[in-house]
Amino acid sequence: MKRFALATIVTMFSIAFLETAAWAFNRDLEKQLNWQYADKILTLRHSYEGDLLRFLADGKLRGTVPVGPWTLDGQIEVRELHLRGKVLEIDGRRVEIVFDPKNLTNHSPKPLDLLANLDSYSGKERQILQKYLLQKEVNVEIEMPSGKTTEEAAIAAIHAVFVLPGETMMDVVPDFWQAYFADLEGKTYSPPSSLGTVYRAEPRVVSAPRATNSPPPEYSEEARRAKYEGSAIVWLVVDTSGSPRDLQIQRPLGLGLDEKAVERLRTWTFEPGEKDGQPVPVKINVEVSFRLYDR
Repeated sequence: MKRFALATIVTMFSIAFLETAAWAFNRDLEKQLNWQYADKILTLRHSYEGDLLRFLADGKLRGTVPVGPWTLDGQIEVRELHLRGKVLEIDGRRVEIVFDPKNLTNHSPKPLDLLANLDSYSGKERQILQKYLLQKEVNVEIEMPSGKTTEEAAIAAIHAVFVLPGETMMDVVPDFWQAYFADLEGKTYSPPSSLGTVYRAEPRVVSAPRATNSPPPEYSEEARRAKYEGSAIVWLVVDTSGSPRDLQIQRPLGLGLDEKAVERLRTWTFEPGEKDGQPVPVKINVEVSFRLYDR
């Protein structure tokens, strides 16, 4: 009986020791991960909406979540990381992206965090918008594989969900963002097209397409809240039937407005350009303006 009691005590002590050791290891791992990622902005491989995202360690999403504009749902500023059992939790805030409105001559301005660029707002407007942006919290949970979670496994899981530093964004964003990121990253980009030879408008040689139906775009809720205005420039090819094809964002606005511009432009109709009296595909740029008249 005494031996049994002693064995039980030893077993309980061993379990307690292992649990304490595991807790201490997790705390050390948490500290290391926070040192690497806390206060940094990470880009999701897919711009999932919502305030709770659950992934497996290979980056596969658990459940079904809509995909939104990457300028609204693509980036997260990490606040803290926690390892709770086999779940790596990343607490952060959504980053709403705008582009430098002063740099209008640059077709590929760098993305900016709206929260860090509120200088143009008045005191009260800035406080209201700042409060809203700080409350855009998001929690990312990554379920780690069975066994001991190592630093290498945790980092691999994070990189399966988020874009690695130095990776191209061209593998992440929708096709109509490809030209912008190619230019930003110093790469060349030629959109795949089955239109054959594509022309540019040239006086007395190739006539420019003319819009025959051009409804204005809708505002995104986030841009309206921020009272954000401006013009996006989109390149597109008008085919011989007068339909827009191969749309590419050249000068973006952010806050989801670029997607609104592309969405609306795809519904436009044109009188096609002509060469020698025959319709031909012509590449043009279209400026899409967003103005709030009720300010």
